[in-house]
Formats: sequence, structure tokens, C-alpha cells
Amino acid sequence: MNKDMQQIIRAMNGVHKEISNYDESFLLKSLEKRLAATSCATIADYCKYLSVHDKEAEEFYRLLNITYSEFFRNPLTFDVLEQRVLPALTNEKLELGRSEIRVWSAGCAAGQESYSIAILLDELISARKIPLSFRIFATDISEESLASARRGVYNAAEVQNVKLKHIHSCFESHNSSYSIDGRLKQKIEFSYYDLLDERSTCPSGSIYGDFDIVFCSNLLFYYRPEIQQLILKKICCALSRGGYLVTGEAERAIVERTSLFEIFPMSAVYRKTHERNVMV
Repeated sequence: MNKDMQQIIRAMNGVHKEISNYDESFLLKSLEKRLAATSCATIADYCKYLSVHDKEAEEFYRLLNITYSEFFRNPLTFDVLEQRVLPALTNEKLELGRSEIRVWSAGCAAGQESYSIAILLDELISARKIPLSFRIFATDISEESLASARRGVYNAAEVQNVKLKHIHSCFESHNSSYSIDGRLKQKIEFSYYDLLDERSTCPSGSIYGDFDIVFCSNLLFYYRPEIQQLILKKICCALSRGGYLVTGEAERAIVERTSLFEIFPMSAVYRKTHERNVMV
């Protein structure tokens, strides 16, 4: 890590904001934006600015916590889920005599990802008329994003990736906005959780983890390689035997560097292969 970045990390630590876990190139790009916004010419100037402007550390830190998401983001991934993973998973549950599918959406942002998988599960279970239910635990470190997710209200541009049949069956239309149907909201628990928390391996609301699917999409590449691997080990611990991990398309190479998961061809869906206890 270069000296300039070390200087910024020390300055942020001085105002109680830990940023050393993030990827250096991502930090530098974020820093460039704050240098421009604050009219600071040098790193030294910015460090001085941080020391006398209490809210600047919050602004920088907020810039690091990306909360963007979309409904059915990465169409190929959701096609694999709809056509292969979810039908196979429901069959396995029925064969084992288990009545619930458990999902964790880590870094859920404003809830689009969580509601997308809820829509697919609701449709599959209803169409097959099978005795299964599902629960989704959706977590983020942004309380603002979690509040938006709980409201479940989106504008026309935000639901453009949603199929018309799902708009009719899973949303209520109010002029130019669309709100998630109450029955789907009841299936999802939105809560605060920090993936880097070393004291736990899963959200407290889920009690024991045992997730059939974990979504950790478009999040890993913001962190340093060693932190990426720690997150993947945590997810592996939280997954049930043979459970599935879903990431962003750009993160396949990160998952391929570990032996914890079997990768589905041409997609960002993986299946847990490591069955021994993994210490985070």
C-alpha cells in the first residue's frame, strides 16, 4: 500500500473510521472524488481538512459503502436460479421432508435483490402447489437503505427489469410508483449486519444460519483479497450442506481462487463443496 493511502488510513482512524479493509484502487478512486469535492490540492491538505471538519469522515466513509442494486440484476444468474437451482432445491427439500427454504441476502441495499428471489420462490411454490415456505434474511450496514427496503416502494425506472406478469402478481401500482405486495414483505426480515464482524458468522435474526442460498453480489471486489477470502469463509460456514452462493458476474475470479465452492458454468452461481468446519 502506498504512503499516501497509509496517510489517509491513519487520518480516518483518528476519527474512528476503519477503511483499511477496502481495496486500495477503490480507496484511491473514492479519495480523488473527495479531494475534488473539498478543493484539497494534496493528500496532506485533505488530512488537515479531515481533522477540522467532523462531517468529512462520514462523507468519505459513505462513499465507500455502495448501496446500488437492481431487480433481477445479471439476467443470466437469475435464469440459472429460476431454471436449475430453485427447482432442484425444492425437490431436495421435499425428499428430505423439510418445509422451509432459507435465504440470506448480504448487502441487500434497497431490497431489489431480496424481492427478486422472493418473487421467483413465491411463483415456483405456488405453481407447483408444494408444501414449502421460504424465509429471506436481508442485511446491510446502511440504515437508510434498510428503511427503503422495508418500505418496498419503487419508481417505474427501478422496476423496468421486472416481467409484466410479476408486476401484476407481486406489486401494487400507485400512479408512477410500485409497492411490493404485503405477502412477500412478510417473507423477508431486513436487519443491520456487518459482514466483517468477527464475532458472528450470520445475522442474529437467523439464529443458526443453515442457509440454502446466500447472495453476496457486487460486494467482494471492494475489499482486499484477504478480506474477500474471510467473507467467503464466513458465507461457507453459514451455508447448509450443498448450499448455493450467488455473486456478481465480475466476482467469479475471486470465488475461483478458493476451493470452497463448485462453480456453475457460465454463471455467478456456486455450490458449497467444503463440508469441514471452516474457521473465520
